Amino acid sequence: MFVDRIVVGPYQTNCYIMGNEETSSAWIIDPGNEGARIIKAVESHNVRPVAVLLTHTHWDHITALGELKERWPHLEVLVSEEDSHYLGSKAYERFTETCFDKSFLQRYEKALKGMSEATGFLTDNQFLHDSHLLVMHTPGHTKGGICLYHEQGQFLFSGDTLFAGGIGRTDLEGGSYSEIVKSCKRLLKLPHEVQVLPGHGPATTIGDEQDNPFL
Repeated sequence: MFVDRIVVGPYQTNCYIMGNEETSSAWIIDPGNEGARIIKAVESHNVRPVAVLLTHTHWDHITALGELKERWPHLEVLVSEEDSHYLGSKAYERFTETCFDKSFLQRYEKALKGMSEATGFLTDNQFLHDSHLLVMHTPGHTKGGICLYHEQGQFLFSGDTLFAGGIGRTDLEGGSYSEIVKSCKRLLKLPHEVQVLPGHGPATTIGDEQDNPFL
């Protein structure tokens, strides 16, 4: 098993590629931007991507989705049902109502207007047998935000819920400070050695975040 991090786009979003070299399969988490770089990174491992897994659907986590689907039409696109309304043909229209960064919308209008639909929904405590990831519903940054926990590998894709020394912002649509604190405290019950791989910034561990000043 390997995990690659690619920092993409103007928001410096962490896109992750998780791959199993024994089965030649891979999963792409939060393809925020720069689809060509993500595709090149996947192909460098000689693996076949199975699915895109979205921790949430803010614009800076999904903009490369169309490029990936064009390269690999078979790709599953999996997200919580609560966040899925920012995918598909109505995505750009909905972002114009809620996104504060109008320059981003202008720059990536074509990509957001060509947004793929979700092909399936992820639910709390769902175990994804092919990737060995456990879905954890962690609302607060968005209503449908999720984290993905790999118990065997002892790592967690935390999206924009938990950061090194911080938590996700809660002032956007669907945000809730009380909910994100509750979600983070759930995550902090994981083993201390679990590596936290967030949506932005450096990795941390569950142990290090026991003293997170926001919690």
